[in-house]
Amino acid sequence: MGCFFAANQNLVNNIAASLHASQTQMGNMISALYLGCVIAVLFFGELAQKRGKRFAAIVTACIVSAGALIVTLSNSIAMVTAGFLVYGIGSAGYESCAMSLVSEHNGENANRSLNLTQAVFSVGAVITPVLLSFVLSETQFRPAYAIISVCYAGFALYWLLSKGIGDPQPNAQEKQGAAIFSLLKKPYMLLYMLVMIIFVGSETAVTYWIGNYFLGQGIGTYGAFALSAYWFASIFGRLLGSLVRSPAFVMPYYFALAALGCLLLTLLPGAALKITAVVLVGVAFAPVYGSIAFLAGQRFSDVSAASFSLIVFSSGIGGMIFQPAISHYLTIGEPRDLYFIIAGLSFAAAIIMAFMRRADQKRTI
Repeated sequence: MGCFFAANQNLVNNIAASLHASQTQMGNMISALYLGCVIAVLFFGELAQKRGKRFAAIVTACIVSAGALIVTLSNSIAMVTAGFLVYGIGSAGYESCAMSLVSEHNGENANRSLNLTQAVFSVGAVITPVLLSFVLSETQFRPAYAIISVCYAGFALYWLLSKGIGDPQPNAQEKQGAAIFSLLKKPYMLLYMLVMIIFVGSETAVTYWIGNYFLGQGIGTYGAFALSAYWFASIFGRLLGSLVRSPAFVMPYYFALAALGCLLLTLLPGAALKITAVVLVGVAFAPVYGSIAFLAGQRFSDVSAASFSLIVFSSGIGGMIFQPAISHYLTIGEPRDLYFIIAGLSFAAAIIMAFMRRADQKRTI
């Protein structure tokens, strides 16, 4: 999954070059991917509860395979955008299934397990951008999506043949739907969702647009290496995050460190120093996704599946809102200034997490 996730990020520029897409079209294309993540939440939770997580994994893997196939056969930006929408629906559901299974089977060690899983994910994400830069030209993308389509079809077959994992919970169907609406009335859940929106939007500004920024700085040949450096750093960040049993205390520091990295990215000269700043952002952002999911699941443990669904939903909203906003901003503003904005948003997220931790401390006194 890490390989395919990073491939998708890296190949956006190849698709744009091949099909002559504008920055606005690039933003809409990426936004469609995250719109798919939002749509996935509308059916995944109920599907997993009614038919079981194994069945949900089969369905969502098939959807990803279909989305990748559409992109493979595309000869227009509109068709790629449609493929990305389908791809996003499947990938969000598949990821939700994986996170829920990891959390269910690891109890008190769920945060450690989620971060270790994400670290393995990052290993694939490290290799892919550099590998693609060697084997594909700047206008090639179809071979990679053909491989993704075949692999996810293989994943579906694996789950089809697997037994005894993710059995259905027929009595939980009504509880799941009611739980989501109930959670939307909880201030803490809304704050977790807001922080996730900020995080995903900020991270995608790095992972999807760092190549564009490096190109504007005259060091475009280092864009793929910067993305690999980001994911390489995230391995260490997630391993460090796995050592923390409850991450509430350190969450403000994660975001503050990411804000510092974004500022250094804009202020430091030369490719080497800028990649160093990207590494800092990668280390800081790495544990955030799993930690927010863990905190939400821990706080609302009786409806953890619903809380995971809302966290994934929020990640989709973040990507869906930020991507067209970024692409529009880059038509009127400087790419360099984008990361000043991301630094400010990361600092705001740090303040929110510090406020939540302080409120918890007051309640326990």
